[in-house]
Amino acid sequence: MKQFLVFLLCVLFCHSCVAEVKTYPTLFKASKRVVAPYGVCTHINRKGDMWEFDTKENDLAMINSLGVNFIRTDLDWGYCQPDKNKPISFSHHDNMMEAVCNQELDVLGIFSSPRSRNDKQWDTYVADVVSHYQSSVKYWEVINEADLWHRRQPDFTPDDYVSILKSAYPIIKNANRKATVLFSGISNVNLGFIEKVFEQDVADYFDIMNIHWYANKNNEPESFFEYFEKLHSIMNKYHVNKSVWFTETGCTTALGYADEDTQARRLPRVFLISYACGMDKVFWYKSRSRELTGDSEDFYGLWHKDYTPKPAYYAYKTLVKMCPSGSIRPKITRKGNVYFARWKQPKGQQVTALWTSKGAETLGLNSASVNAYDMMGNKLNMQSKTIDISPSITYIFGKVEL
Repeated sequence: MKQFLVFLLCVLFCHSCVAEVKTYPTLFKASKRVVAPYGVCTHINRKGDMWEFDTKENDLAMINSLGVNFIRTDLDWGYCQPDKNKPISFSHHDNMMEAVCNQELDVLGIFSSPRSRNDKQWDTYVADVVSHYQSSVKYWEVINEADLWHRRQPDFTPDDYVSILKSAYPIIKNANRKATVLFSGISNVNLGFIEKVFEQDVADYFDIMNIHWYANKNNEPESFFEYFEKLHSIMNKYHVNKSVWFTETGCTTALGYADEDTQARRLPRVFLISYACGMDKVFWYKSRSRELTGDSEDFYGLWHKDYTPKPAYYAYKTLVKMCPSGSIRPKITRKGNVYFARWKQPKGQQVTALWTSKGAETLGLNSASVNAYDMMGNKLNMQSKTIDISPSITYIFGKVEL
């Protein structure tokens, strides 16, 4: 009996030492490769100290230097038609779009919300904007964060968004049959709002699903898996088989939220987790920190107000080099506290990214000679047969067993 108890204790002890292994599935309709997957949100359309119109050339040059493919910006109705009794003018947005075209960036344009229910002037604004920019803007988001519009229009409901979507979709397609229509970017993966809209059979009135979620304060990127799974469940429930774009994500460096190093550490993890789950494109919010007050909104940027880069800028630039457009979509496996993302670059080079959600781990390496880089792209000394893993990603080139 004593020997049996010793044996049982040994079995239980050994079992507890075996790290849990979980491979995360691709949840959404997605291509095998990530194609033009990177974006940045910018307010180059708006004038004043809070926004980037007056420094748009600097902002766009910085975005272009990252190697990203897309910007996301509003084409505000107020700049087209400040006086509803006067005709629409495109001079302001033409000025903006000229700067965008000079940097050869693709645009996801956002429509302003209607001023009231059954606003026929809004229909005209949508038709005219899509038609005017049909050669330069192929993707359109039908208003930003519709689930939060009740803050601006207290009686705004999911039913109102259904009406907007069903009105906008045929107008957009008639103005440019090649245009792609995105659902409103829904804040914090607001599943309640999404479900109330999906209940009304709207799948034929948008081409791409669209969400927002942030890695602020203690919300580490690894928590995103849970939210994506919930969204996947809702989409399946209502037979919405659409690609999904993640058009706002980020991490503010405002006091009490996260420091700049934490922002940088979280950025590549957000992108790799999102791609592994099936997000086709991910947009970081935002380009420049306006830094006018202590408000959290003032510190989301990849660079400071004076265009000095934050560490997150370099982390983003490194990620784009490590997982360029055309790479095989990453697959992620977790062993205990360590996450492994693996993919192949367009020319077949295998890359492994390793990190923890919190804390540090030391792993043994079983591989031939490999090259490793930190999240900023600095080459690491790989003389040892072990590697230290932390929330700061390590990239390894070549086949490696861990």
